[in-house]
Amino acid sequence: MKTKKAPSNSSSMRGEFVITRPSLLTKAMRRVGSELSSIIGYRIPILVVLLFAISNPASSQESDSSKSFTPLLNLWSQQTLTGDWGGARTRLAEKWGITVNGIWDNQYFGSPNTGNTKVKTGEDNWSRIRGTLDIDMAKLAHIKGLSLHITATLNEGADIGSKMGSLVGATGIDTINHQLRLDSWWAKETLFDKKLSLYAGQISGADFFGYPDDYFHFTTLGPFYAPLALYNTFESFDPLTTPAAMVEAMPTKHFRYRTMAQSITEGNPSDPNAVLNFYNWYNNPSGTSTQIKDGVVWNNEVAYLWATGQAQFGFSYSGARAYTQWSGNAGNGTLVTTPGFQPDSKAGNEDYYVIAKQTFYRPKGGSGRGVDLRGMYVWGPPDKGVLPYNRQLVLTAEFNGLLPGRPKDSVNFSFNYLGIRGPLQTPTFKSEKVYEWDYVLHVTPWLQWMPDLQVHQDIGANPLNGTGVIIGMRSLITVLSRNS
Repeated sequence: MKTKKAPSNSSSMRGEFVITRPSLLTKAMRRVGSELSSIIGYRIPILVVLLFAISNPASSQESDSSKSFTPLLNLWSQQTLTGDWGGARTRLAEKWGITVNGIWDNQYFGSPNTGNTKVKTGEDNWSRIRGTLDIDMAKLAHIKGLSLHITATLNEGADIGSKMGSLVGATGIDTINHQLRLDSWWAKETLFDKKLSLYAGQISGADFFGYPDDYFHFTTLGPFYAPLALYNTFESFDPLTTPAAMVEAMPTKHFRYRTMAQSITEGNPSDPNAVLNFYNWYNNPSGTSTQIKDGVVWNNEVAYLWATGQAQFGFSYSGARAYTQWSGNAGNGTLVTTPGFQPDSKAGNEDYYVIAKQTFYRPKGGSGRGVDLRGMYVWGPPDKGVLPYNRQLVLTAEFNGLLPGRPKDSVNFSFNYLGIRGPLQTPTFKSEKVYEWDYVLHVTPWLQWMPDLQVHQDIGANPLNGTGVIIGMRSLITVLSRNS
């Protein structure tokens, strides 16, 4: 979230001018390349050693001349970086119901142009290592229908888009400090031939409500994870999972209904111990606390699914007695917002969202090639909420398998609009628009690269800040699997 705590951190909202000359732009781009190279450099030797160390051994039936090349060939074609552990992972899953998954997500971005803000051009690296453990208790302990899920994350880095002042950011996640956390965990019970599922544990609301399910097609939140405007009801965002219980009903293959009650458990973001205005990182740094406080959010979603698309409608209501403290002035771009809780404030924040996705072209049935279009819109009352905007529109187009011989690659485009809520609007404080283009390259089944270009128009919803440009590279290594 891009909610600010103090005027000193709100340079994106100020109407100050810095003209970026072409020569400065060129120098900045060169510096971005140089810095990215130095950042990436230390990881490359480690990766090379790892690749050869974990390659599957050659078959004993092969000739000696081919044995030396077999590990590399196996590594190039296997579905995950670490393979099947000599069949151990398959045996664990089939006999004991234990599945271990893991990914390594790296994002390197630089801003050769920061518009008219007084923010210096620069670069940042954000990285996440995520591991999941799923246990099918029917296989492990003969308890039919019960399963357990655990996710742990190691996050570090920063977001150059946040420093530039964008409401969206380049990656949407600004960790700032090193964080190792048990991100989420829950027990799931399925009933009536999987037509009804019950969840209980520590769950992120945005993992199930408003999630577009395109993890590696974009980098900015909204197109790739969930619209930020959903947070106006304190719906928890990864990794800010909170104690929750959810019911999912799917009586037919076309219809699905979800409802979840989750604790806010944020505390007062003005607390000096809060991190990025999210108290839960300080109050529950390990991710194991089951404390319930600060009110409850009620999330609901109805979905209709068909062969070539789906439509979802969601509603969230927060019973928290939340307030939003405004300081500064929207007219000159120095507006700062601080959400919090107090006993005498009026309860109730709400938002509504709709998501529609449709495949418009496939060369043949069952093919992954073609064109997919998606639209998402979030709306909340203009006079309530904890963010300065109450409307968000996200449009995406994904062109899959356009190049001959590259059926899994895709060219993707997104448009993200954030509309400032009515009472805060001024002639120069209305909205920010973000345009994103990228190409997803499947280097191997387990390695994907994504060169990315972003244009942030009216940075911080202030036309005086001009337009900023962010370029970078995202990489995804499927270390074990990415099923969960």
